[in-house]
Amino acid sequence: MPSKSAKRLIVRFAVAGTIALAAGWLLGYPLITLLAVLALYGLWGLANVVRLHRWLERPDLQVPQSVGIWSEIFDRINRLEKSRHKQADQYRAMIRDYQSLADALPDATLIMDGNENLKWFNSTARSLLGLKVPDDLGQPVTNLLRGSDFADWLAVQRELRSRLEMASPVDDSTWLSITAVDYSEDLRLLILRDITDVHNVNQMRRDFVANISHELRTPLTVLLGYLEMFEDSDDETGEMVGKMRSQAEQMRELLADLLELSRLQSDRISGEEDEVDVEAMLAQLREQLEEVSRNRHRLEFRIEPGLKLRGIASDLESAFRNLLLNAANYTPEGGAITVGWQSSPEGAVFSVADTGIGIPSRAIPRLTERFFRVSNDRARTSGGTGLGLSIVKHVLNAHQARLHVTSELGEGSEFRCIFPPERTCLAASREQRM
Repeated sequence: MPSKSAKRLIVRFAVAGTIALAAGWLLGYPLITLLAVLALYGLWGLANVVRLHRWLERPDLQVPQSVGIWSEIFDRINRLEKSRHKQADQYRAMIRDYQSLADALPDATLIMDGNENLKWFNSTARSLLGLKVPDDLGQPVTNLLRGSDFADWLAVQRELRSRLEMASPVDDSTWLSITAVDYSEDLRLLILRDITDVHNVNQMRRDFVANISHELRTPLTVLLGYLEMFEDSDDETGEMVGKMRSQAEQMRELLADLLELSRLQSDRISGEEDEVDVEAMLAQLREQLEEVSRNRHRLEFRIEPGLKLRGIASDLESAFRNLLLNAANYTPEGGAITVGWQSSPEGAVFSVADTGIGIPSRAIPRLTERFFRVSNDRARTSGGTGLGLSIVKHVLNAHQARLHVTSELGEGSEFRCIFPPERTCLAASREQRM
């Protein structure tokens, strides 16, 4: 159905044609008069088209004005242009609000494209990272945040979500926590938070624990020496001294674990990575496990020959030892302990499975917390310092590995240390079974 404007246009053409024919009839040349009127109307329309084309090339000029149908066309264009300007003003105001909001954020925020080139950053990033506009826009983010740790971390963030702590590129005393977020197919968001206060507090705590542990070791060693002298007494004193010595030995183990954990949490982890012969390491740890177990458990080792691991041997040995001792401490007499070292599609897996008392599912997420105990009864029965699994977690983190725990009360537990494929290698080795 024709619109009102189309109907008006038809009526106008009909009236104009009628008038032209009437005038031509009076003059005696109706056809020539009609053609002349149509030619003039065509020229007038062409003139309006030219004016419209000129405005389209210069939209900053005012919309042309005319009469008739062209007046309606220009009025409609004028209304659309005003609406567009109003909408553009709204969008600009919205963008200004978002920019003000982003600049008000206390965290440095960066946007990078699929090629990891910087597209935008807020004002906090200028002060925290020393970025400049427009010099740094379009630059690779890895060139602006230098460091192999950052480049390696960023390369795996699409598959693995994690946080990175690193010093600011403009101030070594400022520490940042970095998180990457994908919010479209080609854009990623980097959020950098200033955690200097938290980092300094943690460093103070680690230094305090390390210093106190060092200071307590000397008097504790002297105390143990004197207790050993009196322990052989046949009277009641010998029994009391034996209990005192047992508690002092547990305190010494606690201090040793505190020092080990403090070292692992520090930024100065000692030791160089090397190709570790895990098969030989587990042969030594088996002897230690047999000494602790004292034939109270059935031990089974399933070791893949020649499977080696790149890492720090002393730290890996400490982590594996803690898992083996936990299994021995929490497995009743007559139970079984199965130790595995096998390759898998996920990488290399070190596993320790037991038929012990098990762990409640609610407690599994907290197992690696320092001094966390599932229950006080378990702690009194098995002893230990409560730091073993925390040490395991930090060793695995340093080797880009993860700990997976499964357990069922009354049935036992399994701890699996999963190392990434790039840290493992299968060397040529003769077949050996432990």
